[in-house]
Amino acid sequence: MPYVYYTPREYADMHFIYGECHGSAERAAALYRERYPFRRHPNPRVFIATHNSYCEGKIPGNCGGEGRPRTSDDDIILEEVNRDSFTSVRIIEHNTGISKSTVHRVLQRYGMHPYHVQRVQALLPQDYEPIVFF
Repeated sequence: MPYVYYTPREYADMHFIYGECHGSAERAAALYRERYPFRRHPNPRVFIATHNSYCEGKIPGNCGGEGRPRTSDDDIILEEVNRDSFTSVRIIEHNTGISKSTVHRVLQRYGMHPYHVQRVQALLPQDYEPIVFF
């Protein structure tokens, strides 16, 4: 069964109801079903886990603050682009040591999308006479 995510508001409601029921997860689950008939009805174990998270200082449902810290490479990448606007993501990677995917993500964040210059055929002065004749 896939993991079910609740909104921060739903977690807060579960925590308050768990407190109202004096720590009885079974009664809290029944009261939650009664008060919120149109919401998803969590298992009693969710009430216990929610309470434990709040006691540890974690706010369930918030994804912030976890994971790998972001580095501020934006200035370095934008400086490389300002230095040479026709540079490529791979050249920026080579010059700065920042991964290609990070460079690409930063450029997209600032609305700079890679493009390729395409050479198109151009008409020369001697081409006009055959066109007119045709």
